[in-house]
Amino acid sequence: MASFDQSGWQLQNSRVYNIAGNLTLTEHSGPRELAEVVAELQARVRGLTDVAEAEREAVNTELAEALAGGDEPAAERLTRLAERLRDLGGSRAAATALGNSVDALAQWAGRHF
Repeated sequence: MASFDQSGWQLQNSRVYNIAGNLTLTEHSGPRELAEVVAELQARVRGLTDVAEAEREAVNTELAEALAGGDEPAAERLTRLAERLRDLGGSRAAATALGNSVDALAQWAGRHF
């Protein structure tokens, strides 16, 4: 069971999006916090050593592009990227977990980005 430290938080009537462990966003998170979350997720993708390097690079590029704007909403692109990561999964539990994290980011982006 994953948990995260909420000590000292003063959130009232606010939603916390647990992206992964202590990696969280709220409805008050801004571009700096979003960039930090994306950078951390990209680092975790680079850590998927059982996934081909070209695939890892493609996922990281798509993750950055999803938040850069464009015709398609970020939440839709992130949801598709989450599925792509989960499809890598199989025996790769880390890829599946990252897919779930990107999906949580998609939920945040759909409401607040």
